[in-house]
Amino acid sequence: MTTALTTDAERVDTNAAWSTRYDEAVAGVLPSYFDLTAASAEGSWITDVEGRRYLDLGSGIAVTNVGHRHPRVTAALHAQVDELLHTSVVFRHRRYIELAEAIGRLMPWMTEPRTFLCNSGAEAVDGSVKLARRVTGRPGVIAFRRAFHGRTLGATSLTTAKAKYREGYDPLLPSVHIAPWCIPSEGWTAESALAAFDELLDLQADPSTIAAVIVEPVLGEGGYVVPPPAWLAGLRERCDRHGMLLVFDEVQTGFGRTGRPFAAEVFGVFPDVVLFAKGVASGLPLAGIVAPAAIMDRWPNAAHGSTFGGNPVSCAAALATIEVLAEEGCYDRARELGEVTIARLQAAAVGNPAVRDVRGVGLMIGVELADGATADAVQRRCLDAGVVVLTCGPHGEVLRLIPPLTISRDDLDHGIGVLVEALALA
Repeated sequence: MTTALTTDAERVDTNAAWSTRYDEAVAGVLPSYFDLTAASAEGSWITDVEGRRYLDLGSGIAVTNVGHRHPRVTAALHAQVDELLHTSVVFRHRRYIELAEAIGRLMPWMTEPRTFLCNSGAEAVDGSVKLARRVTGRPGVIAFRRAFHGRTLGATSLTTAKAKYREGYDPLLPSVHIAPWCIPSEGWTAESALAAFDELLDLQADPSTIAAVIVEPVLGEGGYVVPPPAWLAGLRERCDRHGMLLVFDEVQTGFGRTGRPFAAEVFGVFPDVVLFAKGVASGLPLAGIVAPAAIMDRWPNAAHGSTFGGNPVSCAAALATIEVLAEEGCYDRARELGEVTIARLQAAAVGNPAVRDVRGVGLMIGVELADGATADAVQRRCLDAGVVVLTCGPHGEVLRLIPPLTISRDDLDHGIGVLVEALALA
């Protein structure tokens, strides 16, 4: 039995009314953390349609790294909208070229970087698989347990963060092999995880058939886990030894989130290919693949493409975002505020059996709780107090703290204070 559409008379501006309209019009497959409808946002704050304000410690899932509607970003958007909206590949445009140059400057460790722009992290992941296969002539890809790489069929094939992301989509991409991610809280060390990786190469996947090894340098959706640098260094060495491309999925870690432009710098391990999205354009759809000219020049012209990727408006937002990150000291702030926040949460965790671990790098912080139900209860208490905290992990048991890098110290202290109080009741 179908539900009658809401009449105009019933369309009042409340969260409940908008939720009804949502249910009547939006595909149910689309998830939503909260039954709330945003009306506006600025800086680190979101206001819902009923006028209630929320301190945003989620940044639209690590997207609004310089805050909501940063004035320099919105000014760049307005200027670009008045000039040029779309060219696709019919004409080149200045913002695309300028952004590719700016991205290259953020990777001084890469020789002659070349950038391909697309619309989403999943598109970047899929494109990187095509690039690796075309350049190496090999079919295989190695990804890692508990990784999340996106929702397209190719990216889903590399994703094992939750079973629901894969269920019902078989057959997935062939020649994908899954190795253990080095999760210290599960007993993995760099040595044991690398030994498992070597065993995979020995028993399941001849390295001569592997085009790429794709890894999140900090585990994202899978639980916000920081690996030992020696593990990433070991993957780098094995890729060099066997001629496999090392691909860093920096969709969630990029653009200052870890206190550096990219997490590769945090660990001192540098990949062949970098994927980015999320924080690059302050909420506009934009993503990309970056690799040295020696790799990109072997990807034939028109072997890949994108109608909307790198549109002028998104590129303008990205250029302004990159300027703000550098000129407002966001990299240093992420490191400094992250250290203070982690220390405060670790102190609050002492003697609290509900808290299993506090970890992170920069302002990418995970608080692992006993189970998903406990995390949900803490999240609800925070929301009731006007603070947005998101969850992740295989069973939703990890609270992830990813505030804007521009958040004020007072706002951050307030938000963490609310969280600490909620944890005390867990």
